[in-house]
Amino acid sequence: VPIVVGDSVRYRAVRPPQPAPAVAADRPPAREIARSTPLRGRVGAHYLVIAQGGAGGTEPSGFTQPSLDVRLDGRPAPGTPLAVTVDVRARRTVTNPSTGSTIVDGHARAYQLALSWNPDRSAQRVTLGRQLSTAISSVGLFDGISLERTTPQWNAGVFAGTQPDAHDLGFSTDIVGGGAFVQRRAPRDARGRQWSATLGVSGSYEQGHANREFAFLQAVFSSRRIMTLVTQELDYYRPWKRESGMPAISFTSTFAMLRVRASDGVDLVGGFDNRRNVLLYRDFVNPVTTFDDAFRQGIWAGAAFRFAGRYSGGLEIRRSSGGSAGSAGAYTASLGADRLAGGGIGIRGRGTYYYGPTLDGWLYSAALAGDPAGGRLHLELSGGARVEHDQLAIPETATITWIGTNLDVNLTRALYLLVSASIERGGSAPLSQLYTGCSVRF
Repeated sequence: VPIVVGDSVRYRAVRPPQPAPAVAADRPPAREIARSTPLRGRVGAHYLVIAQGGAGGTEPSGFTQPSLDVRLDGRPAPGTPLAVTVDVRARRTVTNPSTGSTIVDGHARAYQLALSWNPDRSAQRVTLGRQLSTAISSVGLFDGISLERTTPQWNAGVFAGTQPDAHDLGFSTDIVGGGAFVQRRAPRDARGRQWSATLGVSGSYEQGHANREFAFLQAVFSSRRIMTLVTQELDYYRPWKRESGMPAISFTSTFAMLRVRASDGVDLVGGFDNRRNVLLYRDFVNPVTTFDDAFRQGIWAGAAFRFAGRYSGGLEIRRSSGGSAGSAGAYTASLGADRLAGGGIGIRGRGTYYYGPTLDGWLYSAALAGDPAGGRLHLELSGGARVEHDQLAIPETATITWIGTNLDVNLTRALYLLVSASIERGGSAPLSQLYTGCSVRF
């Protein structure tokens, strides 16, 4: 079953049962039957360079950003009911604007820093510290306490705490809140069908006044041919909020997705999304990611094809709303092939025509990828162009082109290296970016 937004996965290390002892004369030398690492995670170092060339006689500018991150999950010692979750990231940004002055900005932020009590074979879990609300995703990070009980059919919990500072993720008591949720799950039956339904409520309050109060609904159903996900938030507005004409109950942040397997090689897809835009952190941004973010909200339908075991294609029609330029439409066609030239080469391409009240254009992209060195190395070359005609711009026609490369190397089972680079030309100014990283996993 495909992983979807809202899924929760928990890993629990269990020591295999010890075999029955043999007769003393036949007993092998004493040795450990199984050994598990109770604490897992990674430590990484990364370096990002952005260089923006001057346009119209202006001086070039950009920034460099070295960073470190640490992620830990699990039990610090075998047999203890305590577990830790750590996600800490530090970065130092050195900006060189066109004015010539240098700006240095450094931050160390904790995205998760929590201690949990969860004995083996226990359905209860208590977590204290900075944590992520997985049952009600809109809550996000909070500093506080959560209590959860999980069984094969049910999952329920309550939580309370404060929201971190929105600017630097520091500890803050300005906004307090809490909530509760209950989830019912049905295991997969003989026909391959399974479903889950989640109901939650949450409220946040700033200086004693209602900040946001809402209910959360989610339903998931899957079978051998159908996969659907629906989430809905319902906001409650206090009387003082209704003075502007808002109803007491408002349907907000709706998302619905349906995927139907029409045959072994054809999937029909469709959906609706009016969730609010949120700021995301990405290591790599190019005109494709920027374009897809701008056209995310709206309704879409399409089909995905797979044939001859290695070839794929897709068609999609999308009607978008909520952007700064008003409503817009887009038509996308894509093609791809895997396991070419002996199994190590893949290629994919995409073309999108889009239109709006005052503009229209084309977006083209292509990528060539390979996995030489027995899968330890992955190399990808990509590029594309965006040609846009805007009646209100000067000049009316603009073209942006880019080319990039990504290199992933598993030096050992624990050591991972990443190098990503791209060059973009056109638009307001030439743009180049380089991102490198090295992670040690344990």
